[in-house]
Amino acid sequence: MSEQKYKNRLLWVSCSILLSFLLLSFLYEPVLSDLFTIRVNKTVIDGQLAYPPFSPLEVRPFGTDILGFTVFAKVIQGFKYTFLIGLFLSVFQILISLFLSSLTIYRPVKVILMPIIGYFDKLFTLIPKPFLLLLVIGPYYHAMLFSAEDVQPAVNLTYLFIQLLVLFLVGLPSLVKLYHDEIAYLLRQDFADASQNLGRSKFGLIRYSFRPQLLILTSNLLMKVLIQNLSLFIYLAYFNLYLGGSLMMKIDVGIHYTVTLSNEWSGLIGQNINRLASTPWTVLIPLIFYSGLILLLNAIKRALVGGMKNQRLY
Repeated sequence: MSEQKYKNRLLWVSCSILLSFLLLSFLYEPVLSDLFTIRVNKTVIDGQLAYPPFSPLEVRPFGTDILGFTVFAKVIQGFKYTFLIGLFLSVFQILISLFLSSLTIYRPVKVILMPIIGYFDKLFTLIPKPFLLLLVIGPYYHAMLFSAEDVQPAVNLTYLFIQLLVLFLVGLPSLVKLYHDEIAYLLRQDFADASQNLGRSKFGLIRYSFRPQLLILTSNLLMKVLIQNLSLFIYLAYFNLYLGGSLMMKIDVGIHYTVTLSNEWSGLIGQNINRLASTPWTVLIPLIFYSGLILLLNAIKRALVGGMKNQRLY
């Protein structure tokens, strides 16, 4: 099998798995929620009445959390939120970065914009992004933490917007700088000089002549940025800063359990991380799926970039 055929097959298989799981997640609310076991409040084990949490051996296939909700149902339901939020954020970062870097072909914009971009790029390089996110998003956490009797969806959307805005701004400077360097490099090439001598503008070069090179760069960056954003979601969830907000459940007198409202995968990991020793399956099962998603995205990235290079787009 040739390398090109292998990459095409890898791309087809990876995208099929991703889209199939995404379809399954979208079918959860209208169809699958009636077919799956969503919650197990109690069951009989060895002739005795038992209460959650239940291990995968007691409630198949992946057990339940401390409230009795099945991990399998939560994983299926939360995938669409995990993937689509990360994809939306990554696409928006790349589009805005490409737009801003294209404007730097005009000298006044370059003189004003690039020093600002360079400053924040160095700042975000010196300060770890997870720590920076914790400093900026953390203060909003207690203001938007609700009890089970006082859920405000509109405020949760506000909190999600704040989270995504901070994530967007943190990742923007490095992308703008990268696109700017690529465009500046292409403008120095002989074919760019020849095109300008024939009357084509710099903006026309970016829109038409540089399209193959920028397409390869964008395809590579999209998956890379998506994987980075998914990793940042994990850091936020570790500090209970779940995407879309948190819900505090009262289990017993003085005992509370904070859960993610969206059931996205990083939140499923974060809400149970302190119970890793007692209920390891509630952390490891979502973590395995999360790792599988990242490996799948890496496979798609390799297939896309390799296929484009083989077609001599670069």
